[in-house]
Amino acid sequence: MSPDIVSILEELLFFLTLVCCSEGTRRLVKRARPDSRAAAALLICSLVLGWYSVSITLVLLNKWVMKSWRGGLNFPLFYTMSHMVLKGFFSFLYLVMSCHPPGKQRRSVCCGVSLVGVMTALDVAASNMSFLFITVAFYTMLKSASLIFILVLGAVLRIEKCSAGVAATVLLISIGIFITSYGETDFDLRGFWLVLGSEVFAALRWLATQKTLQSSGLSAMQTVFYMSPASSLTLAPFVWVREREKLHVLAEPDAAGQYFLLVLLPGFLAFLLLLVEVHLVKVTSSLTLAVFGNLKSIVTILFSIFVFGEKTTALQWSGLLLALAGMLIYARLKNKSVAVDSLASLQYEVLPQDEDTWPDAATCTAEEPQKASAGQSPTVLGASDQIAPGLEDFATFDEPALDAHATPAGADQPAGAATPRQAE
Repeated sequence: MSPDIVSILEELLFFLTLVCCSEGTRRLVKRARPDSRAAAALLICSLVLGWYSVSITLVLLNKWVMKSWRGGLNFPLFYTMSHMVLKGFFSFLYLVMSCHPPGKQRRSVCCGVSLVGVMTALDVAASNMSFLFITVAFYTMLKSASLIFILVLGAVLRIEKCSAGVAATVLLISIGIFITSYGETDFDLRGFWLVLGSEVFAALRWLATQKTLQSSGLSAMQTVFYMSPASSLTLAPFVWVREREKLHVLAEPDAAGQYFLLVLLPGFLAFLLLLVEVHLVKVTSSLTLAVFGNLKSIVTILFSIFVFGEKTTALQWSGLLLALAGMLIYARLKNKSVAVDSLASLQYEVLPQDEDTWPDAATCTAEEPQKASAGQSPTVLGASDQIAPGLEDFATFDEPALDAHATPAGADQPAGAATPRQAE
């Protein structure tokens, strides 16, 4: 087994151990004092550690696949398209098992979801391809610029109200990213533009969501399911033109089996990432989540140094801290959240805080007809909530996607929705 893979697994085991310790302690505290603040704090701790473990592992694993699997992956677009297909499959299983099978949607909703799917595919593909040219550390630092594109495009389309505070935030983050790029010793222009391109697509995805999907009533899993075909079909022409001759390697038995695992593992981790993020936005404040998101960027860089031996400079760290400070200031000013790795401003189902089992399918199927006959709406798991783009992940499902985004002020919020909080 590759030494890099061993290091990635050690990183995952490290975080999972912390998650188990935190969750075990929480259950003991909750059993002794059900309404204890310590139990609530430990729940947040467990979710944050789970978020870190899955998100950071996704970033490191995608980097290893792109640069090291069989000498370097020659078909990153097909790899990304495979993840898009898997996301649809896992979301379908989740919906069926949670008694919310996908139904027929209005044409306007389908068009809106498809547009979001197109932007998601381009975002994730550009992010994955950037790993061919730049380090994880530099990638993570550049992802801090994503808020700039959201704020600027939001102001242009009058979703975000332009103000002195917003302008100062954009300027501060821009200066930080410039310093970070200037301090990169192995600067590669191709990787640089690919990351910036992915951030533009992520911002456009957020705008498309604001304009077309916010009032659709779709949950996160429903959105992922419906946008999967559009995401996959968007990349198919590029795969055919650019990579079809390189796919012959998958005809080899050992290569095909390895590739299946390489696609299955990140796809499943990305699915877990979404579930953790849905939990997390419901039990913590937006500003707290902004702090955890920025801290995750720093932890990701530290593990990239540990796993891949990447080098960073003091100038880069100065620029990164300046950009992260700008995002925290924005989160504070707007009382909005900054997120890593997901979809933009989508309504999420409330997941039970302590569920250890799936809902009883027999109970669900028995209750729904009774409600329908009584003129009641079918059961929904809870009130809607929102999450900013990129909890990339969803990367984002596969993101690493994990970049930092925020939901600009002035965007229309569904009645009763919680405040919102950034890949494959």
